Amino acid sequence: MKYLKYPVNFKSLLRGSQDNFCKIEESIAYNIMMIITTSFGEIPETPSYGSIIWDLEFNQHIKKRDWEDLVRKSLLKSIAEFEKRLSLSEVSISLDEIDDKELSSSIRRKANIVVKGSIIESLIPFSFHTKLNISPISQ
Repeated sequence: MKYLKYPVNFKSLLRGSQDNFCKIEESIAYNIMMIITTSFGEIPETPSYGSIIWDLEFNQHIKKRDWEDLVRKSLLKSIAEFEKRLSLSEVSISLDEIDDKELSSSIRRKANIVVKGSIIESLIPFSFHTKLNISPISQ
């Protein structure tokens, strides 16, 4: 089966080029990143697609541990619902302080997100890791 890369180059696609296609691992990673970076309700036709990260971004009353737990549960649910090609085994979140003076003063924390599982059709282990800069939240 062929999977489309993002962003799609429609000119190339219409010419029949294979440059727009990727392996299943890359396609799953694209979808997980889309889930992470999409807020709930952003896609009107599928309001439950996304994660709670952006709803919590400016919440000054949430503790770090609670933020990590809410985001982990949100991603577990969304990835299980919207990435059926993956047998999900683990989602881990850690929120770390940023000490880099060169970054914008509005960025205080970095979320490290790890998703592990196996690809259902082949049982090949799958691992995804990303880091996101997050605005200030309380301790």
